[in-house]
Amino acid sequence: MLRLHIEDGSRVAGLRLYRPKSVVSKYYAILFSLPHWRVLAGLIIGILCLIVLFMGETSKPFILYFFSAIIALYVYSRLTPGTVFWKLKRILGLALTALLYVLIYAQLLGDWVPAVAASASLISVVVLGLDGTRFWRYSVPIAATTLPLSIVGLTGGLKKVTLANALSAAVLISFTDFIIYKIINRRRIDRYGAGEIGTLFLKNWLDKDKAIETFFEEVGSPRDVEIAVLKSGETILIHTSLHYGPFSNVGSSLLPEELERIFADKYNIVVFHGFGSHDRDVVSGREMSRLTQLISSDAFSEGEELMYHGSFTISGPSNWRVLGLVFDKLLILLVSRPVLGIDDLPYSFSLKYSQIALERLGSKLLLVETHNWESSGHPDTRGLDEALTRAIEEAVIVKRSNPTFVLMRSLTIKVNSPGVINGVTRLVELKGEDGRSPVLIVFFRGNNMAPGSRDELIKALSGEFNGLIEVLTNDEHTETGVRAHITYVPVHITEEALSSLKEGLKRLLEKPYSRGLRLATLRLKLKLLNNVAYELEYLLKKSYLETTLLLVAYVFLVSPILAKLLLTLPTI
Repeated sequence: MLRLHIEDGSRVAGLRLYRPKSVVSKYYAILFSLPHWRVLAGLIIGILCLIVLFMGETSKPFILYFFSAIIALYVYSRLTPGTVFWKLKRILGLALTALLYVLIYAQLLGDWVPAVAASASLISVVVLGLDGTRFWRYSVPIAATTLPLSIVGLTGGLKKVTLANALSAAVLISFTDFIIYKIINRRRIDRYGAGEIGTLFLKNWLDKDKAIETFFEEVGSPRDVEIAVLKSGETILIHTSLHYGPFSNVGSSLLPEELERIFADKYNIVVFHGFGSHDRDVVSGREMSRLTQLISSDAFSEGEELMYHGSFTISGPSNWRVLGLVFDKLLILLVSRPVLGIDDLPYSFSLKYSQIALERLGSKLLLVETHNWESSGHPDTRGLDEALTRAIEEAVIVKRSNPTFVLMRSLTIKVNSPGVINGVTRLVELKGEDGRSPVLIVFFRGNNMAPGSRDELIKALSGEFNGLIEVLTNDEHTETGVRAHITYVPVHITEEALSSLKEGLKRLLEKPYSRGLRLATLRLKLKLLNNVAYELEYLLKKSYLETTLLLVAYVFLVSPILAKLLLTLPTI
């Protein structure tokens, strides 16, 4: 899997990349990826040559240890289905790390024997942390450390007492990991401990393993999910009351991708992001398939013909902006927050304002969270309340005009720019048949946008389009939780992207319109994460520092001291 290493100030083709500051950013910062296997192989050969060159005869135990670790890990990988060590690169990476650990502690402790025994802690933490804690897996660190000790001992390089103590130390240190595991796992969600949940996440991060969905299925609970499908000619707009997360290929993260697979060959599809955060994540792909089957079978049901009254924009406190599309039976509000930024907004707003829209307008309401400016802090929900209230009142005024048929056209273009998933970008224009209230929607598949990108794009396209313009992403999380050092890359607007979009807009304006817009609505119950999403965030905050301190102390302090102490005893 490709890992992008993106830091503050890094550049791609001259572009300074923006680094998101999400609540989990600091946890991703510690994740790392191994270099390309050629680089790793060169590094291993170089280090081994330096060891032999500078240590001479005394290098033999270290070389023996390195290859013993490789053998132990390789045998384990062949005998264990589902292990993350199916990749030789990972075996070599861990063996090299363990070798460096032994080299350093051999100098600090004045002897290679306690250093080898202590290294059982490092191998235990990595192997059992990534594959899960099972007693039989302690055979890996025990084998990796006792094999070189036994070979040296049997060839007369160690006294029997020293060998016995060293072997005992390696076994004891390996099993000390289980105590650490029990301490970490005392914090739980349902029957899953913090350590077990962490292992499930890491397996997904490394190999896209979906075992974590079993956990989500057990702790999630059913909730109503509403879907709206709007169709006009070759254009399909889909709005769901879901969040497209939590990450990678898990839950509803893949819903936009699945809808692309179903519709993109024949239609220009835009998947709107409704209000709601990770509490609105579907628990698994299995559960989500019920939704995609329903959409694919019922999306083209006759539905209702919509008539267009017009559009408007309003501003509210704290930079809230709302673009409204007013139809006879539907109100769509696209919510933005330039400068201050926008992130997942509470689902409760959808419930509240859907009722208000029904009472004041007799219309269904679709709230669209545009995710077009990375947030710089918590949203001002009181300001949002005021903005949405103003928007409803403005819609009441617009709806007093006589409605007309909808004209719509759309275009899919490829924009090669950081953060745009598969380059998928769509332009959608709608207006009344009499020419009233033209609106251009610029849609990117991606997770939010770098600050300023929205305004830059609107400014660039305003000279080409005479009407209202809004830019949005679908907050798609397929790119979340797959890289080292960074949670995700938001959409950036490059000069090349601007050029592609301007050219795309020219092509769009040359296309014929489709007349009419139809709305189909669907509803079903799906199992969602609900409050478990917030429990996971709380668990992470409570466990992170404690786990880090415990593991660092175990590997780098307790184990070397314990190994040295046990080897000073006459016998065990």
